[in-house]
Amino acid sequence: MNDLNIKQNIPESLSLLKLQRYKYNIISIFATVNFIISVIIPIILSLIGLVPMQNNFVQYINYLGLICTFFSLWLDFKLKKLKEDASQIQYLFDINLFGMRQNPLISKLSLNELLVAANRSKIQKLQGVENWYSIGDNLNKIDAIYSCQKQNIRWDKRLRKKYLSAIVVVCIIAILGIISVAILVNLPFNTLWSYIFLLVPIISYCATFIFSSISNIKEQDNLLNLFQKYNNTKKLTLKKLESLEEKIYYYRKELVKIPNWFFLIFKSSMQKDADAYSKFESDTYSKSDKKL
Repeated sequence: MNDLNIKQNIPESLSLLKLQRYKYNIISIFATVNFIISVIIPIILSLIGLVPMQNNFVQYINYLGLICTFFSLWLDFKLKKLKEDASQIQYLFDINLFGMRQNPLISKLSLNELLVAANRSKIQKLQGVENWYSIGDNLNKIDAIYSCQKQNIRWDKRLRKKYLSAIVVVCIIAILGIISVAILVNLPFNTLWSYIFLLVPIISYCATFIFSSISNIKEQDNLLNLFQKYNNTKKLTLKKLESLEEKIYYYRKELVKIPNWFFLIFKSSMQKDADAYSKFESDTYSKSDKKL
């Protein structure tokens, strides 16, 4: 009853997805670098601080801690622009797939320009973008679009909660570890100050990530409630779905990026869940149609 499975796998659609994935790969690299300079390097410097050293070396450690903090803030600024670009590409992929009008206030990007940009060999060789959405062929177009939009939220919410828990555990261990070492080895006052400086980038990273992730999860809940509200009306229209698509864009733009390596750990189980949920929706809609 819909042709979305065919349309999402045509060369034009796949090129957009490859360009989007390329952008998110860069974002993932930046996010990983940010974690390294904000958490890993301070931990390493704290271990170096255990070695007896001259006061000028202690000062260098202090400076490195501050440099890590400022570099992390700069990376956050760069990540914001990259996420906006990637979100616009995903938005154009969706509206092109769903047959929606483009809102120029959201994206002024030209589809043709993006296809030209995606034609580079390093982008075209990317794999794994086929069958982006799990779509039941028996759904009518409106229900199929609605199902795809919900998948954006369901998929990310599960993964985001797992990553948030992992980061909280790592950061708490890092902070408590540095403080415990400083106390146990009875560090002199000047070296103790260097340890305090090393906590700054870790605390800054943890606070930024945790509060942003909590905000993302709340926005996911708001969107899911909105989906349910629209579904309860039983009067879904393309115009309402266009409004939802715009809200999804703004939601995507603010998301804290989860590194690819973490995503790959859970990719298989989450894909099975998405396929099972898609089948459940298809069966549900089919039964509803029979009752009518």
